[in-house]
Amino acid sequence: MRIIRTGTVLTGEYAGWRVEIQDDREGQTGGYYLFLVQGDSNGFDSWFERIEQLQQQISELDVRWS
Repeated sequence: MRIIRTGTVLTGEYAGWRVEIQDDREGQTGGYYLFLVQGDSNGFDSWFERIEQLQQQISELDVRWS
Protein backbone atom coordinates (compact mmCIF):
# COMPACT_ATOMS: atom_id res chain seq x y z
CA MET A 1 0.00 0.00 0.00
CA ARG A 2 1.10 3.50 -0.74
CA ILE A 3 0.57 6.39 1.70
CA ILE A 4 -1.12 9.19 -0.22
CA ARG A 5 -1.85 11.72 2.54
CA THR A 6 -1.18 12.34 6.24
CA GLY A 7 -2.40 14.93 8.69
CA THR A 8 -3.74 15.71 12.15
CA VAL A 9 -7.37 16.13 13.24
CA LEU A 10 -7.78 19.63 14.68
CA THR A 11 -11.21 19.59 16.37
CA GLY A 12 -13.94 17.31 17.60
CA GLU A 13 -13.92 13.83 19.07
CA TYR A 14 -10.61 12.88 17.39
CA ALA A 15 -8.71 16.16 17.96
CA GLY A 16 -4.98 15.47 18.03
CA TRP A 17 -5.25 12.08 16.31
CA ARG A 18 -3.03 11.35 13.32
CA VAL A 19 -4.69 10.64 9.98
CA GLU A 20 -3.17 8.50 7.23
CA ILE A 21 -4.74 7.60 3.90
CA GLN A 22 -3.36 4.62 2.01
CA ASP A 23 -4.05 3.58 -1.57
CA ASP A 24 -4.47 -0.18 -1.97
CA ARG A 25 -6.01 -0.20 -5.45
CA GLU A 26 -3.12 -2.35 -6.70
CA GLY A 27 -3.16 -4.57 -3.58
CA GLN A 28 -5.45 -7.16 -2.07
CA THR A 29 -8.44 -4.97 -1.23
CA GLY A 30 -8.59 -2.79 -4.32
CA GLY A 31 -9.61 0.30 -2.35
CA TYR A 32 -8.50 2.92 0.14
CA TYR A 33 -7.76 2.85 3.87
CA LEU A 34 -8.28 5.66 6.34
CA PHE A 35 -6.31 5.21 9.55
CA LEU A 36 -6.96 7.29 12.68
CA VAL A 37 -4.30 6.83 15.36
CA GLN A 38 -3.84 8.23 18.86
CA GLY A 39 -0.49 7.50 20.43
CA ASP A 40 1.09 4.10 19.93
CA SER A 41 -1.76 1.85 20.98
CA ASN A 42 -5.13 3.44 20.18
CA GLY A 43 -6.53 3.61 16.68
CA PHE A 44 -8.71 2.14 13.99
CA ASP A 45 -9.07 1.96 10.25
CA SER A 46 -11.85 2.17 7.70
CA TRP A 47 -11.85 0.73 4.19
CA PHE A 48 -13.50 2.37 1.19
CA GLU A 49 -14.06 0.81 -2.20
CA ARG A 50 -14.32 4.14 -4.02
CA ILE A 51 -12.50 7.45 -3.59
CA GLU A 52 -15.85 9.27 -3.33
CA GLN A 53 -16.70 7.29 -0.20
CA LEU A 54 -13.35 8.19 1.35
CA GLN A 55 -13.77 11.87 0.45
CA GLN A 56 -17.20 11.91 2.12
CA GLN A 57 -15.73 10.52 5.34
CA ILE A 58 -12.79 12.94 5.28
CA SER A 59 -15.11 15.91 4.75
CA GLU A 60 -16.57 15.22 8.21
CA LEU A 61 -13.14 15.75 9.85
CA ASP A 62 -11.27 19.03 10.37
CA VAL A 63 -7.78 17.97 9.28
CA ARG A 64 -4.52 19.90 8.91
CA TRP A 65 -2.78 18.03 6.11
CA SER A 66 1.01 17.59 6.17
